[in-house]
Amino acid sequence: MDPLTLLGLLIVVPTWFAYNRAGLSPFLSLIVLIPLIGPILAVAILAFAAWPKIEGDTRLQYRRLK
Repeated sequence: MDPLTLLGLLIVVPTWFAYNRAGLSPFLSLIVLIPLIGPILAVAILAFAAWPKIEGDTRLQYRRLK
């Protein structure tokens, strides 16, 4: 297997699962493959996007703490 293909899979697969867990489209993980700016953009999307799958859970935990 080509080393670049293996490196691409090692980067895309974990981000695929992260986007899926966040409730976002997993196809956004392909942004990582854009040279130089791709990984930064992918992390920014994950950092600043609302995570619909866990947003309700965190609100419930916050209410319990009060």
